[in-house]
Amino acid sequence: MRRSFDRAAKSYDRLAGLQRQIGERLLGNLPQTVAPGWLLDIGAGTGWCAHQLSRRYPGRPLMLVDIAEGMLQRARRRQWGRAAGFVVGDAETLPLADDCCGLIVSNLALQWCLKPEQAFAEMGRILPPGGVLLFSTFAAGTLEELRQAWRQVDDYSHVNPFVEPERLIQCLSRAGFSHWRLERESISLPYASVRALLHEIKGIGAHNVTLDRPRHLLGKGALESLENAYPGRSDGIRASFVPVYGVAVK
Repeated sequence: MRRSFDRAAKSYDRLAGLQRQIGERLLGNLPQTVAPGWLLDIGAGTGWCAHQLSRRYPGRPLMLVDIAEGMLQRARRRQWGRAAGFVVGDAETLPLADDCCGLIVSNLALQWCLKPEQAFAEMGRILPPGGVLLFSTFAAGTLEELRQAWRQVDDYSHVNPFVEPERLIQCLSRAGFSHWRLERESISLPYASVRALLHEIKGIGAHNVTLDRPRHLLGKGALESLENAYPGRSDGIRASFVPVYGVAVK
């Protein structure tokens, strides 16, 4: 996963329109004031969300954490209102002290955590009482058309699994959050072809990381079979995305 996002750093901003759209809606939930401490962006990527935080809360210390160093190198090129910290780190084992952050934002990063319970526990650990967490993640139903089409081609796993919202509630409760609110959205996007959809997925680094994924290159025949199995091919295709937005208070 780290290697995939490192390779995608150069093309990410050009292809990540949906990620910015979801980030804009997520940041619409920002509080007027936040507790003392760092403003933290987990899974910061090239720094788009963190840059919005620096504008919303000028003068506050800001830190960007991402598992891919290549993404953070791109983020460093942005114009920051003040010095920002850049940390290569895993959301499940954050290299940060307890109670050090007043606000955490994480836009479309948690779906990459193998143990989301551990990631939420870490976020709860570094937030003090009254600290706020804003997050978005893709939920079950995302890329369902692609998943179903692949099932007609072979028995490998080609699409990453996505969490049920009920599991997110369990994670928040166990991590010590006292209040939370979840909202789910359904988005259907058009693509010229299945190949165009796959090109975008690859271009933002969202590779298949399941254990039973195919370990060989896909041949022309497999891709043709996938295109034939995908619904609505006459005038392009559509792909479903199901983002969940969460606001939680420690």
